[in-house]
Amino acid sequence: MKIKGALITAGLILALAFALTQAVDRGFIEPGTTDRAMGVAIGLVLVVFANLMPKNLGPLSESRCGPGRGQNLRRFAAWTFVLAGLGHSIIWLTFPIPLAHVWAKVIVASGLVLVVAVVLLAAYRGSHSPTES
Repeated sequence: MKIKGALITAGLILALAFALTQAVDRGFIEPGTTDRAMGVAIGLVLVVFANLMPKNLGPLSESRCGPGRGQNLRRFAAWTFVLAGLGHSIIWLTFPIPLAHVWAKVIVASGLVLVVAVVLLAAYRGSHSPTES
């Protein structure tokens, strides 16, 4: 997704926030519904962006690892963030709002830590060949 798509996504999120605020002000929905809807929307945006990750390949000449390894890491990160985004949305749909604020962040942060750990491990293994002592 390029800049145009990202700007459209940002505009849609802002429009949703504005519409929800107006609905609360007019008494159509309760204030907690706004938090839930935005939490679900943010989780779904994470799912969409994560789904695009392995499809956005840069030039292979600029890769710091083999193309297969790089693509595997992208796929792992993408699946991790897709699951984290789905978890984020499900948490916002099902948990009480005070708990959703905490646990939605925990699940996304856990996914991020897992991806960083796997990438660092892959980088460490790539920089130490088995023949070195």
